[in-house]
Amino acid sequence: MTGSAYTAYNNSMIHITDRKDKVLLMLYDGALKFVRFARTGIEEQSPKIKGENISKIMAILTELDCALDRENGGPLAENLSRLYQYMMSRLTVANIDSNTEALDEVETLITELKDGFEGALNKENSEVPFYPEVEKYETQKGFCLAV
Repeated sequence: MTGSAYTAYNNSMIHITDRKDKVLLMLYDGALKFVRFARTGIEEQSPKIKGENISKIMAILTELDCALDRENGGPLAENLSRLYQYMMSRLTVANIDSNTEALDEVETLITELKDGFEGALNKENSEVPFYPEVEKYETQKGFCLAV
């Protein structure tokens, strides 16, 4: 890898990992994409497509489970861990039995987690205070000062 390519890669990774919430949403989106691919594998009776994509979903769920802060997360982290473990057991059933109902259940659970997390982020972002009395901004030496 050339020096400039390596630098660009490092910079992109820094920006991605700065926002853990975005990484989490990307993981949920990826898992949902792989659920759809796994369903296609079941419908087309392709064990390769089914197995590869179920493995990818399991890898994502394993990473999510390992990333939980059990020390500070308390019951929420423990419940999420149990949910991730449950989804992995359902994925095992989906893989062994080519069971689309188990796959549908996992898709529903991941969608609910993603939607709930997005809702919490939107609420958190909407709670930024707004100060209508600040009408004029002056810029001095690279700083924006409210006047």
